[in-house]
Amino acid sequence: MPDAQLADLRPELDPTHLAVSRWPVAWRPPSVPQGFSALVVDVDEVTLVCSEEQLGQYDDAERQAVEVGWRRVTFAGPLPWEQVGFLADVAVRLAAAQIPFTSLSGFTTDHVLVRAAQADLAVKVLSGEEPPEPRPGTTNP
Repeated sequence: MPDAQLADLRPELDPTHLAVSRWPVAWRPPSVPQGFSALVVDVDEVTLVCSEEQLGQYDDAERQAVEVGWRRVTFAGPLPWEQVGFLADVAVRLAAAQIPFTSLSGFTTDHVLVRAAQADLAVKVLSGEEPPEPRPGTTNP
C-alpha cells in the first residue's frame, strides 16, 4: 500500500539570508536588528540570529563564530500550546530529505532555519511532497 499523502504544513520561506553568530557571554547587541532576529542568552554563550546585512552593524572583533547562508521557514500560526509532535513531524520530513535544521519558536509561531541551498527542497517536503532519493555517498542532497 502506498504511503498516505503527507499534510501540507503550510511553510512560508523568507527570502532573507540569515546569519547565526556566537558572542561572549557578557555581550549584548547595542540595538535590536531590523527584520527577523533572535537572541539566545545562555550561561556559556550568546547567540544572535539576524540577517547577514544586519550582522554588519556589530563589531567583528567581539564575535567568536558565525555561520552565514541560512533561510527561515515559518509555519502559519497561531500554533496552539497544546499541540503535540509538530516539530517532530518537521524533523522527520527534513531528515528524510537529508536536510539539517535548527528551530526557533515565538509565542504562537514556529520557525526552522535551513541552509539556503536546501531551502526550496525543505519547503517542498514540508508542503507534503516526497523527498528525493538520497544520492549515494552524500549526507545532503
